[in-house]
Amino acid sequence: MKKRGRTGESGEISASEVSLTGLYIISVKAMAIGVAIVFVLNLATPTDFILERFADLKAAAGSSYAPVVARRLLGLFLIILVIAVPSLFIMHGLLRPVSHCLTRMKNGLEVEGHTLEKVRRRIINLPFFFVGIHVCIWVLLPALIFFVSYLLRFMDMRTAVVFSIRASMVGFITSSVAFYRIEDYCRKGLIPLFFPEGLLTGLKGAQHLAIGRRIRLFYGMGIVLPLVVLLVTLITVQWELTPGSMPAREYGDRIIVFTVVLCAIFLVSAGILNRLVTRSILAPLENILQVNTRIRQGDYHARIKVVSNDEIGVLGDSGNAMIRGLAERETLRSAFGRYVTPEIRDEILSGRIPLEGERREGTMMFADLQNFTPFVENNPPEEVMRSMRTYFTRMQQAIRLHRGLVIQFVGDEIEAVFGVPVYFENHADSAVRAALEMRKALEILNRERTAEGKTAFAHGIGVHSGSVLAGNSGSEEQSAYCLIGNTVNVAARIQGLTREIGCDILISEETVKQLSASPKMGQEPPRRVKGYSKSITVYRLL
Repeated sequence: MKKRGRTGESGEISASEVSLTGLYIISVKAMAIGVAIVFVLNLATPTDFILERFADLKAAAGSSYAPVVARRLLGLFLIILVIAVPSLFIMHGLLRPVSHCLTRMKNGLEVEGHTLEKVRRRIINLPFFFVGIHVCIWVLLPALIFFVSYLLRFMDMRTAVVFSIRASMVGFITSSVAFYRIEDYCRKGLIPLFFPEGLLTGLKGAQHLAIGRRIRLFYGMGIVLPLVVLLVTLITVQWELTPGSMPAREYGDRIIVFTVVLCAIFLVSAGILNRLVTRSILAPLENILQVNTRIRQGDYHARIKVVSNDEIGVLGDSGNAMIRGLAERETLRSAFGRYVTPEIRDEILSGRIPLEGERREGTMMFADLQNFTPFVENNPPEEVMRSMRTYFTRMQQAIRLHRGLVIQFVGDEIEAVFGVPVYFENHADSAVRAALEMRKALEILNRERTAEGKTAFAHGIGVHSGSVLAGNSGSEEQSAYCLIGNTVNVAARIQGLTREIGCDILISEETVKQLSASPKMGQEPPRRVKGYSKSITVYRLL
C-alpha cells in the first residue's frame, strides 16, 4: 500500500493526516470520568459508611477543611492514575501494529499484504478489544480496591460489595461511551485511510455490531443500568436503616439528593450515548443520501464513504458497486453513441427492439458521393479520411436538424431514416427538408474546399417512403441495428438514378403522396430499376 494524498472528490487522506493520539485521550478520559462518577455517587449515597466520613469532616471543621479535602482529592487522583495507566498500556499494545504501519506509510515505504490485512483487522476490532479489556478492568480493579478496603477495616463487607458492583455498572456505561467514541475516531481517519474502497465486510476475523444491537446496547446502558444502580442503592440503604437511627425527614432528604445526583449523571451519559449511537447510524446514511443526489444529477464519480461492516456498510458497498455499474453503462452508452445515433442506442440498450425485428413506417434516404473513386486515387489516404469525415459531419448535422437518424456510413455512402425507430408524423416532409439542407451544406463545404484549392464534391440523394423491418441483424456474438425491406432497396436504387438523370436529389412518388407541403419539383418519366419488377416514378427537387 502506497502513501495516499488527499483528493477532493474521493475524500482519500494521507497517512500524515492520521494521528493515534486521540485514541489514548479517549482511553484516559473514559477511565477518569468513570472514577469521578463512582466517587460522586458514593459520596451522595446515604449509607453508614458515607455518613461516618461526613462526621469525620465535621469533626475536622474545628481546625481546617483543607487537609481533609486535599487527602480525599489526592486519593481520587491516585485511583484515577492506578486505573488509567493500565488502560494506556493496553491501548498502546493494541495500536502497536497500526502505529508501525503508519510510520512506514509516512516514510513512503510499502506495507506487506499480510501486515496490511492484520492492521485492517485490528482497526475494525479495536473498539471491541478495548471495551472488552476496559470492562474487565472495571470488574476486577473495583473489586480489588474495595476488598482491600474491607481487609483494612476501612468499610464493612456489605458496603464494599455494593460499591464494587456499582463501580462495575458505571464502568459498563463508560465503556459503551468509549466504544462509540473510538469507533467514531477510527471512522474519521483510520478507516478511510486503510479502506479507501470500503469493502469492510469482506475482511476475515473482523467483528461487527449490527444496528439492532446498537439500539439494544443504548437501551441497556442508558436506561436499564441506571435503574439497577438506583434499586441496589435503595435496597442497601434500607438494609442499614434501623429504627430510630435517622429521622424520617433526614432519610427522605438524603434519598432525594442521591436520586437527583444519579439522575443528573445518567441523563448526561444517556444523552451522550444517544448522540453517539445516532451519529453512528445517521452519518453513513446521510452520506449515502448525498451521494444518491449526486448520482441523480449525473455525477458517476461520486462514491459512498463506507466506514462500517454492519448493514449500512453492506448497503454502502452495494451502492458503490451499483454506481460503478452505472458509470460503466454510461461510458458504454456514450461510446456506443459515437457509432450509432442516440435514439438507436437507447432503443438497443433498453431492449425494446425485438430479436425478430418489427415493421415500422418511415422514410429512407441514401446519399452517395459521385466521382469519388478518382478523388481517392489522386489523394493520400490521410486527406481522403479527413475529407470524408468533414463531409459526413456536415451531412449528419443536416439530417439530425430534421429529426433524421443516420443508420450507417458505408464507404462514401450515408444511409438514414426518418420516423424509425422513434416514430413521428410528417417524416416524409422531414426527409425532403433534410435533403434540401444537405444541398445547402454541400454548397458551403465546396466553397471552403475551393478556397483551399481542393476538389469540390458532388453527391446524389434518393428518398423513398414505406414499410421497413427494423431490428438487430448480424451474428449471435455481434449484432447491428439495421433496416430491411423493399423500401430500403428502392431508396438505394433511386439514389443511383441521380447519376443517370443528372441531378442531386430524387424523391419517390410514395414520398410525394405523404408530403403536407409540396416543394418545387419536376416529375420524371417512369423508370425501371434493377431488382424491382415495376416501373417507378420519381421527382427531381429543384
